[in-house]
Amino acid sequence: MSGKYAIYVVVKSKDGQIESKDHGLLNLINRHHCDTALAAFHKDWNTYCLHHLGHVLEIVDVGYEWSYE
Repeated sequence: MSGKYAIYVVVKSKDGQIESKDHGLLNLINRHHCDTALAAFHKDWNTYCLHHLGHVLEIVDVGYEWSYE
């Protein structure tokens, strides 16, 4: 079985673009099977960001790794 997993996410915050390896953000992306276009993903992303960071982060890029089992 193979799969795609997010290993980092580049986000735009109030301070500009930063690369994040925040486990909560990565777990959220991976939980939605790396499909960041889903409406359900955006709802969960906004909720997570507001709850943990106080503002919503904009995704600029996601780095992936492929797993082959």
